[in-house]
Amino acid sequence: MTDENASSASLRTVFPLQLPGPAARVLHIYNQLRSFERLPPPRQDMMLSAQFDHLLNHAQRFAPFWKQRLARRTTPQPSMASRLTEIPLLTRSEVQSEFGRLSAKFPGREKLEISEASTSGSTGTPVKVERANALYLPLYQAMALITAAWHGIESSKPLGVVMRKVKDIDRAPLGTPFRWLGPVAVGFSRSTKDREPPELFEYCAGKNPTYLQCGPTLATSFARYAQENARSDLKPTAILTTGSVITDDIREIVRDALGAKIVDRYSCEETGYIALQCPKHDHLHVMCPVTYVEIIDEYGAPCPVGVPGRVLLTSMQSYAMPLIRYEIGDMGEWGPPCDCGITLPVIKKLWGRTRHLLTTPDGRKTYARIYARDFQDIAGLLAYRFVLHRNETVVAQLRVLEPSPELAAAVIDRVQKALDYPYPVQIRYVDQIDWGNSWKQDYFGVSDAPP
Repeated sequence: MTDENASSASLRTVFPLQLPGPAARVLHIYNQLRSFERLPPPRQDMMLSAQFDHLLNHAQRFAPFWKQRLARRTTPQPSMASRLTEIPLLTRSEVQSEFGRLSAKFPGREKLEISEASTSGSTGTPVKVERANALYLPLYQAMALITAAWHGIESSKPLGVVMRKVKDIDRAPLGTPFRWLGPVAVGFSRSTKDREPPELFEYCAGKNPTYLQCGPTLATSFARYAQENARSDLKPTAILTTGSVITDDIREIVRDALGAKIVDRYSCEETGYIALQCPKHDHLHVMCPVTYVEIIDEYGAPCPVGVPGRVLLTSMQSYAMPLIRYEIGDMGEWGPPCDCGITLPVIKKLWGRTRHLLTTPDGRKTYARIYARDFQDIAGLLAYRFVLHRNETVVAQLRVLEPSPELAAAVIDRVQKALDYPYPVQIRYVDQIDWGNSWKQDYFGVSDAPP
C-alpha cells in the first residue's frame, strides 16, 4: 500500500461518507446529515456507534495516549451511551499536557494538511488541538448550509459579519459553500477590535444587511443603542450568534429594538460545531454525527432531562487528534424530544461555564447569574465586565456616561445579588472594556490571579 493510499484508508469514515471533490463532498455530507436528522433515534444510534468504533480503533492504534487509555476496552457495548461510559473522561489539563501523545501518527499523515486550533486562554492556559482539514472543513461548511436551510437564510441577501477576528472589507460576497449553489449577495465584514458599539452600529446601519453575524454582547449593545437613540435604520431579519450563552432577555431586547430573530449556534475551537438552534423553537439540536454530547452530574452519571450538568464532547471526526469524552467546561441541560420533526437530541439550556459554579467563602454552592436585564436599568451604565479574583474580590470594569456614587452602589448591589454573596467589589471606570484576547465577550469571569 502506498503512503497516499494508507493516508486515505486512515481517514476513511463510516458516517458521514466523504466523496472526493470539494463541492461534491460538502453537498454529499449535507444531504447525509439532512437525512440523518429525521431518522428514528435507534437508527441514529446504530450509525453513530459504527463511526465511534472506527474512531476508537484509529485512536487506539495511532495515538499513544489512547493506546494506553483504551488498552482494557472490552467488547463493544450495544449503544453509543454504553460505549462511552467505559472510557474515562478527558480533562482540559490532559489535553494541555498530553498534546504530543494525543496526536495520532498514522501512515501518510505528513502528506495531509493538519492545522492547529487554539482556545483564547480566557479560562487560563490555552488548549491546542490538531485537525485534519480534509475532514474538518467540509463538515464545517455543511453545518453552515444546514443552519441556512433550517432558518430560511438566503445566500442571495447580504450578510454583515461583525466580529473581533475578521478583516475590514466593505464589499464581501459570501464564499464557499454558498457560491457553489448559485449567485450570492455582497455583504461586508468589520472587526470589533478597538471599536465601540456606537461606531459599529453606525457602520452597519449604513449598510443595513438582511443578516448580521456577531456575538450576543454586541447584539445586545446594538439593541440598546437603537432604543436609546430612537433608531430604526438597522433592521436585520436575523442575527447569527455564537460564543456566549443566549438568554431570553437578550432575545427579547434584540427582537424589540432591531426586529431581528436570533439564530444561535453552539460551538467551540476544539471541536467546531456542537449544536444548532431548532428551526421552530429557541432550544438547540445536537449535531451528534459531528460532535456527540453527554451531560453528566458530579459523580459522572448521565443527567436526566431538566437536570443541569457538565458537558462532555466527543469529536466524531477527530482523526488527527482524537477528542473523546472531553470536558469542555460548560454546563448544560437536556430537553425533551422536539415536535419540529428533527429527532436529534435537544439541549434545552446552556447555563454557562462550570467555573461560574462558585463555592462562596462561607461554604455555600451557588451559580453566577450575571444577566443583562439586571443591569440595563442602571442610568448611565454603558458597558461592564465583572471578574471574581481568588474567590475573594470582584473587579468591575465599567464604561459610564459619568461616574457617580449612586451608579457604583447600584452595580455593587446587583453583583452581590447575582453572586448570592457580599463579595467586596472594586469599581474601575474605564474608557474601554478589556475582554482579553478572546473573540467571546463574557460579562463574568473567574481568575486565580490577584485583583
